[in-house]
Amino acid sequence: MARKRYALKPRVKLFLALLVMGYFIFTFIQQELKMQEQYARMEYLRQQIQQVEEYNAELERQIEYTKSEEYIEKAARERFGWVKKGEIKFIEKQN
Repeated sequence: MARKRYALKPRVKLFLALLVMGYFIFTFIQQELKMQEQYARMEYLRQQIQQVEEYNAELERQIEYTKSEEYIEKAARERFGWVKKGEIKFIEKQN
């Protein structure tokens, strides 16, 4: 006994094809939007990294400066009131 084959009408075929195409288009657009969002996040993070690297470079410069003789002398004068030989330090009276 031969089975009877079921044939789809052209309208149904067209509807199914459009439905499948619609699903793929929807998925594609959804993925494209997600990628745009990810690219924007990556750019934001790149900017953050650049700012942190600049801040880090500034801190490195400050560390190098604190190791210099100039800084040590300045700190000794400001914090401890040290003077060089032959210099006179004036102290202002408070009222």
